[in-house]
Amino acid sequence: MNIYNKTLVIDSSYMPRSVISSLRAFSIVYKGNAKVVWEHDCKFGLCDPDAEIWKPSIIKVQKYIYTEHRNVPLTRENVFKRDNYKCVYCEESDRKKLTIDHVIPQSKGGPNTWENLTTACKKCNGEKADLSLEEYGKTIPQPRRPHFLMLMKHIENIPDEWKQYLFFDK
Repeated sequence: MNIYNKTLVIDSSYMPRSVISSLRAFSIVYKGNAKVVWEHDCKFGLCDPDAEIWKPSIIKVQKYIYTEHRNVPLTRENVFKRDNYKCVYCEESDRKKLTIDHVIPQSKGGPNTWENLTTACKKCNGEKADLSLEEYGKTIPQPRRPHFLMLMKHIENIPDEWKQYLFFDK
């Protein structure tokens, strides 16, 4: 994803709402429905060499936008992203050693849901086997469905100016 072709949309409460194309963002601003908060360090490639139109990096719409939560697909990769590519039991971060663990084992009726799947290294997953967390003797943070914007932290080259709106540490 070429980040210079993307624009972060925030609402009047400065909550991130979506990521759209810079061209679409320019159109929204041009129509008067948003204001540019930050610009990318590049311009649109136009036929007129005298026209200097900078690509918007962040735009703010004038109103609060209520949106239904987007569903993040439950995939192996998204579980790893949610858990920051670390074993929740020992914090192993070697991606080659990571697997998916069922908090409530499948053999005991544990479903394949965001709330029951977590990242574990092969060693911890093997030790836990089909034990419950109480039987295994370790606690983990309660896994839950992530917000789609929270998974963006694993996309490379996110502009620094977006990070304060996406709840990242700089």
